[in-house]
Amino acid sequence: MRTFLSLVILLLANQVLAQTEPHYTMFMYNKLLYNPGYAGSRDLTSINADYRDQWTGINGAPKTYNVTIDAPVGSYMMPFRKVALGLSLNSEQLGIEKNTDFVAYYAYRLQLGKSVLAIGLDAGAKLYTANYSALNPYQQNDPNLQHDIKNAFLPNFGSGVYWSSNKYYAGFSVPNILQNYYDKNERKINNKASREIRGYYLSGGYVFSLGEHLKLEPQFMGRYAGNSDYQLPLNCDFNLTAIFYDRLLIGGSYRTDKSFEAIIHLQVTKNINIGYAYDYVMSALNGYTNGSHELVVGYDIIRENNKIVTPRFIKAF
Repeated sequence: MRTFLSLVILLLANQVLAQTEPHYTMFMYNKLLYNPGYAGSRDLTSINADYRDQWTGINGAPKTYNVTIDAPVGSYMMPFRKVALGLSLNSEQLGIEKNTDFVAYYAYRLQLGKSVLAIGLDAGAKLYTANYSALNPYQQNDPNLQHDIKNAFLPNFGSGVYWSSNKYYAGFSVPNILQNYYDKNERKINNKASREIRGYYLSGGYVFSLGEHLKLEPQFMGRYAGNSDYQLPLNCDFNLTAIFYDRLLIGGSYRTDKSFEAIIHLQVTKNINIGYAYDYVMSALNGYTNGSHELVVGYDIIRENNKIVTPRFIKAF
């Protein structure tokens, strides 16, 4: 049964899941992956690494990695830096498929009183590989499975807006606007399923202070992906996080595709933070997987004259 389920997941991935951006439970700690306008929003140089092992126990289930860096451009002595840049490297292994993305980010920031409105752009490329020869299909002459795809080069670009202050944030983005074919030969056989699907992201959050050492932050992220051929169901994460002493975060999320997530995040030192998330599946996959695990590690380069304190980022050192 596990083998059959693994094959079903691979087929779904080839037609739907692989066409959208990888999803992370701890999206709130690295929004650059979804919104280029987020670049530089912390007013410091931020380096983050994330690893996600999804649906453990199922052969071929997704495993994703990413490393990002972003920072505002200019001297730390400047009262406000209008331009920010960022880079990311992402890798996703899903059954016989592998995606590797290289993306550069640019954000132009406007100061609006005590808040900042940023308009962002991203540009990059994906290297897509599919080893169809590793499959044993029922229909041996399926034209979709006659040849492997090796590092297909798929350029793309996106945009987003990000509005934030010391207490709240809101963003909207379309990180990949183009809808590339995964293999140029597929145009000849009109395989519309093997195209990238454009995704739309809406997110927001607000920090409530409940005392000197306790804050609550509700936040959400909504994702929709679709085109004229396919529309995926609207998928949302609703998260509530308690912040203790501006150092320890404990939270929980509900995802509308029937899963619950538990998150713990710790500011270990002034520069280093680490977080872990566990996803418990409530869908039909529950009997076949032990859930999903995610780990994030961050390092911030902070200078003494760069002491902006924002509750959302736990900079109270």
